[in-house]
Amino acid sequence: MSRRAADAPVAAMLGRSRDGEVELLTWEDDVTENPQVGDTEVWELHNLTGDAHPIHIHETLFEVVNRKALDIEASPGGQLPPLVGAARPPEPWETGYKDTVIAYPGEVTRIRARFATAGQYVWHCHILEHEDNEMMRPYRIGPVQRGQPT
Repeated sequence: MSRRAADAPVAAMLGRSRDGEVELLTWEDDVTENPQVGDTEVWELHNLTGDAHPIHIHETLFEVVNRKALDIEASPGGQLPPLVGAARPPEPWETGYKDTVIAYPGEVTRIRARFATAGQYVWHCHILEHEDNEMMRPYRIGPVQRGQPT
């Protein structure tokens, strides 16, 4: 949080969940998402913030599977909140393949992506101020290739 502006973040960060613990990661942290060439994965984007984030994933197209509410109030800090209620289908305009999806506040957004091209890419929030302040992460499809950071 900012020391100059009340309730203003210094950085908006992406991360991952490990055994229910939220782990926030910076751009410099090691690659944590590493699908293999040809893999199809369902990614769950848990939005624990009060903002909607347009999440863009480079070098793949994906389908929006569904969304489900998170009980943010029931979760202690640093823990992944429990899911509540029934999953809802994608919005009518979200059918077909996408490269960006809105991750709404207080929800988990599930997407199904096929990873076809080996290499190192990024996934990030498409809000420029977020992208420039740590809400961008590298990911790799397949093995490390010469010249790629690890």
